[in-house]
Amino acid sequence: MKIVAAKDAKNRFGQLIDDAQRQPVTVEKNGRPFVVVQSFEDFQIAQQLKMASLRTAINEARAEYAEGREIPFDEAAVERITTIGRRLLAKRDRNR
Repeated sequence: MKIVAAKDAKNRFGQLIDDAQRQPVTVEKNGRPFVVVQSFEDFQIAQQLKMASLRTAINEARAEYAEGREIPFDEAAVERITTIGRRLLAKRDRNR
């Protein structure tokens, strides 16, 4: 991932958005990551993957509840959702 200083991002905005079309760009302010600029297509894909991950987790929870296996929403549940999301991201990356 490319990293640029906020001042450079401001002064070279056209270059920043061109770079962001190829890969996400981290903009640093005072030497710390501040924002990430990415293409709209990548943003849409990320949003779709998040929604797919949440839908999958909800459907799994509903199935478990229907079977009488109530699982509390705790750290393990969060980890399951995160794992599903990572799996979907990896699948997307393989298909690119």
